[in-house]
Amino acid sequence: MPVFILSDRFYPIFANTMYACIISLPLFSLFYVMKHLIVLSLLLLSVHIFAQKGAPARSAISTVSPKVQLSKSDLSRMVRLEDSLQKLMNIVLYDSTVRVVDKSIDYAGAVIRSMASGKDDSTVFITAPAKVDSNSEKRRFEKRKTACYQFIPKLISALKMDNSFYYPFDSLQEVSKVYPPDSSFRILTWQMHYPKGRFRYYGVIQMRSQKMKIYPLRDLRDTLPFHTQRVLTKDNWYGQIYYRIIERTYAKKTYYTLFGFEAADFISRRKIVDILTFDADGSPRFGAPLFCSTDSSRYKIRDTLSRFFIEYKWSASPTLNYDNNKDMIVYDHLAPPNPKANGVYMAYAQDGTYEGYKWKTNHWEWVEKVFNFAINENDNPPIPAPLFGIPKKQPNLPQEVEH
Repeated sequence: MPVFILSDRFYPIFANTMYACIISLPLFSLFYVMKHLIVLSLLLLSVHIFAQKGAPARSAISTVSPKVQLSKSDLSRMVRLEDSLQKLMNIVLYDSTVRVVDKSIDYAGAVIRSMASGKDDSTVFITAPAKVDSNSEKRRFEKRKTACYQFIPKLISALKMDNSFYYPFDSLQEVSKVYPPDSSFRILTWQMHYPKGRFRYYGVIQMRSQKMKIYPLRDLRDTLPFHTQRVLTKDNWYGQIYYRIIERTYAKKTYYTLFGFEAADFISRRKIVDILTFDADGSPRFGAPLFCSTDSSRYKIRDTLSRFFIEYKWSASPTLNYDNNKDMIVYDHLAPPNPKANGVYMAYAQDGTYEGYKWKTNHWEWVEKVFNFAINENDNPPIPAPLFGIPKKQPNLPQEVEH
């Protein structure tokens, strides 16, 4: 007779059945009893195996899902599209008579490349040739505009492919690609330099999904006032190049804080901190009343902003970014070069001190001074070792301890 290993739950049933069969041996033939015992054993074994499959495993083995990727045919096509996109972007950004010092590319291309590389500062200086052929420059602009208009549908064709979200577009270095920490979406942004120092921005939000789910962004900065209160949509987006995204959660809602750069014109630049949320239907919304500040330039008046700007002269390079060590947003305090320029933001530059925003439960709270101690010399930085770089001049520290 086969021997089976049964659980404690079925052992009493099996033992009682065996005892009943043994008592009944005089009444039945041995063959008949053995046949029923085998059938009963198989039945109990089947019930035991079924119960073990239904029970949770004591030591679960983690399974790693296969890496999501494009099919071979789509990957081959995507590589070809990326090459075409790169050629078009080279025309959009670099085909101009406006020069960058020591570089043969225009200012727009230099800024895009700086932002796409993960840097939030740009120290690129622009210059123009002594004599510019207006007709030649006009032809160049029309060529760049045509390339930009060709770039957009070709990019959409690439994003239409299944699992295109997982394709990094590494060759498109001039297109900024930023992801939030949860990787639920990515934002692709770029800019085009228009005549007379104007810039236009383009962007698209791509959600993480197998099928294409995108939200094209329409830059309407020229039709909007310089605002900090309005909540905007994808159809009236405040155009900029994004260089970082962080996220915060409150009341089961995720708020994405965006860091962006805007070349307003040839005179001034802006860096922007904005809030991105998604409605119940998935539509993006830009701006939320989460920035609570008491700006000293406004006589300590408490205010709540939906987004935050700093504006400065084109040759300055102030910092506006999230500092992981301090767990807060840190930015350069900007000041005019002299009292007569107060309020003329296109002349502002960093003065060596830092302000910031700290997340407090459900909003960003303004911090007037990131560093609370200073050095007793006016031309030294506010801390011995500044957060962003080492000063040229260090304080003279005493050699002996005073008693």
